[in-house]
Amino acid sequence: MNSYFEGAIRQHLERGRQLLARVPTDLPREFHLLAQTCNRELAHILDELESLLSDPRMHLPKHQSERLRRYRRAIRQLSFLEAIGIAALERANRHDRSLNQLIEQIVNEISYPLLPPVVTALSQQYFHIYPQLGLLSVPLSEGDFLLHLPDLLHELAHPLVTERHNPRVKPFQNSLLKAIGLVLAYMAEERIKEGRRRGPSQIEFYLRQWEKSWPSWVIEFFCDLFAVYTLGPSFAWAHLHLCAKLGPNPYQVPLLRGSTHPADNARMTTILYGLENSGYSKETRDIRDRWQQLLRISGTKAEPEYRRCFPEHILKALAQIALKGITAMGCRVANPNMQDPIYSILNQAWTEFWHAPSDYAIWEKTAVKELYRLCNSRCMTESERDYTEQHSKHC
Repeated sequence: MNSYFEGAIRQHLERGRQLLARVPTDLPREFHLLAQTCNRELAHILDELESLLSDPRMHLPKHQSERLRRYRRAIRQLSFLEAIGIAALERANRHDRSLNQLIEQIVNEISYPLLPPVVTALSQQYFHIYPQLGLLSVPLSEGDFLLHLPDLLHELAHPLVTERHNPRVKPFQNSLLKAIGLVLAYMAEERIKEGRRRGPSQIEFYLRQWEKSWPSWVIEFFCDLFAVYTLGPSFAWAHLHLCAKLGPNPYQVPLLRGSTHPADNARMTTILYGLENSGYSKETRDIRDRWQQLLRISGTKAEPEYRRCFPEHILKALAQIALKGITAMGCRVANPNMQDPIYSILNQAWTEFWHAPSDYAIWEKTAVKELYRLCNSRCMTESERDYTEQHSKHC
């Protein structure tokens, strides 16, 4: 296979060099960190490919399996950077820049402890963040509408979990670990109870599947709670909106294999606990009523497995533990009397939606322009004024 590797690796070396050349040199400052990250990662991949080509050991028969594994890993990394990072840099446009100015205002408003990620409108899978790149991807036209923008706050919470060294996020991570410990203790207790009952063997299997899934679920719960604590009711409404459009069975519990996301009803229950903890009693009642209406018309109901997997006392405890971690981290927690600009616009959007649904689309067009006008004026430097004027005309 040496001849194969000789040709294939050289081709991918050329591909990597061409990707480096495709990174624009005149990127707005918001994209500089992403460009540096992509350049650095591409350099590592090219170094690895060159090593596979030039290292004499890699030509020996006994090292061919290792060579293949390393080659495949390098190509996966190269493909990821090409499809995600480099694509975001190459297509950076006015729309992306407006989204980046919005995220900059959000992180300033909530006292976010990390640098803001770069935002690109290239997502094929709803809102999604790549913490290793510092890149947040949203659907192409999502920035032109307001009702789902609260989900940006959920994505902003994921880097708080994956950050390895920054002491500013330690309170959040410590609360997360405490919550995981609480849940795993509950699951262990349930398995002990099941052993004493000598019930059906499949129940023991279910409990083990849930136990494997809960650490990932706690992360999703904490990201939801970060969003609701920093933004208030609009995030809860956005969750209802997403579930109404795309949600599966809201009581869905994995039985045969684990899952990465908890049941939507469990998420909403936890979100509402968080909202109530922040003083939004009326809003909590309103959202709960609408959620119950959605559950009724969906024709779904909770099975015993759901209630055992997602007990109310655990969900309530998660909301309390997350709040302590968020406040200890120094983030601004929303309250009903706040007037912060982004908070106000995103929450007002849902107020207007429910007040006059048939007229909402008209109101929203004006509100979107105001949102980006506000972000542009706050982020703008002297050299950017021409860009801002052109964007305003475009909107």
